[in-house]
Amino acid sequence: MSRRVVVIGGGIGGCSAALELARAGAEVVLAERSPGLGGLVVSFEVAGTPLECFYHHVFPHERHIIGLIDEMGLSNRLGWFPSSVGIFTAGRVWPFTSPLDLLRFRPLPVTERLRAGIGALRLQRVRDWESLDKVSARDWLARFTGQRAAAVVWDPLLRAKFGPSAPQVPAAWMWGRFQQRSGGRRRGGERLGYLRGGFRQLFEAVGRELGRLGVDVRTSTAVSRIDVSNGRVGGVVVDGEPLEAEAVLFTGPLPGLTALVPAEQADPAWAGIGGLGVVCVVLELDRKLSDLYWTNVCDPALPFGGVIEHTNLVPVDDYSGRHVVYLSRYFTHEEPVAGADPAEEAGRWLDALEDRYPRFVRSDVLAVHPFRTPYAAPLVTVGHLGRIPPLRSHIPGLYVSTTAQIYPQDRGMSEGVRTGTEAAEAVIDGTRVAGRAA
Repeated sequence: MSRRVVVIGGGIGGCSAALELARAGAEVVLAERSPGLGGLVVSFEVAGTPLECFYHHVFPHERHIIGLIDEMGLSNRLGWFPSSVGIFTAGRVWPFTSPLDLLRFRPLPVTERLRAGIGALRLQRVRDWESLDKVSARDWLARFTGQRAAAVVWDPLLRAKFGPSAPQVPAAWMWGRFQQRSGGRRRGGERLGYLRGGFRQLFEAVGRELGRLGVDVRTSTAVSRIDVSNGRVGGVVVDGEPLEAEAVLFTGPLPGLTALVPAEQADPAWAGIGGLGVVCVVLELDRKLSDLYWTNVCDPALPFGGVIEHTNLVPVDDYSGRHVVYLSRYFTHEEPVAGADPAEEAGRWLDALEDRYPRFVRSDVLAVHPFRTPYAAPLVTVGHLGRIPPLRSHIPGLYVSTTAQIYPQDRGMSEGVRTGTEAAEAVIDGTRVAGRAA
């Protein structure tokens, strides 16, 4: 394969595709509008150690991202740590890691705790996820675990993730989350992986490998148009200059693709799937908030949906003794938080944390880092399966590989590696076919 391919997007999917294409002999141009590779795995530093602006970890069964880490010579930096989960409701944090924790969960009556536990076991045995695409997650969960558990636990969790769209979330998406979490559990509890020193080093290594393979990596570079002529892709316009290409692979947020092609050529499916943004406020504290890594917030008085205590997973010594906590809130673009100043939101969140969270004292805060991205995940709703656009688009030479097509799995680094590699293989096959036809 010797023809030029342009990959739009330098996240994990775009980088993985570019690696595969270059290894197959393609002339690859990788265009990323941000200053560096990584997409949502962008970093800042805490006490001199790189840390992701938006939390990330690895599950033990995620062989694709683990394989990439190994390829880049970083396996010795991948640490595995015991995880723990909790729920904040009724004014306190309730551990929710083991079956015994469920039996101690007093916000539910004893009989409802037993029903929820039995229902959770039954949920884990479900295998036919496609039929769940047309069922709401709330109804599905209530049927298995009870209406009371749905009201106390599932409704707040779905609202925290999907806002006003929570009633339309498909059960298939929730099934995918259960499968993901179960993949991290072994005898002795769940274990999660983290690249000590941050995932920035992975993308630095990938960037070096792309350079070694001859990939033309262009960061701080926006593709303004995908040229379509004579019924097929002819190239792109980059920084106002045309660039011919045999194929184009788009790996960015799906709604952004529509604006890059002529209006009459756009697939309505590209704009038919909405997105979720996210605000993450990263706190540096001089002591921990709780003993848990991941706490789901089910208290409507708190304006965020998750408390992720990174240094309850990774040793606090990695950050010179500073405790690192993420406060997260997903949002749809109709919600007021979508247009709010992240720094102002951070101040409001700290007020709420001080008012409601038992261990938190404002004087514990050493630093506050607010971050927001307008597109962190696709907004999946009932019937999503029928709306997913194909990898090979209707325009010959244009390929589409985005997080909106990873379903029922959630977007994640391992899925990005997998789908990026698969997309590259499709481009290689399609280009070979086109070459033979010519």
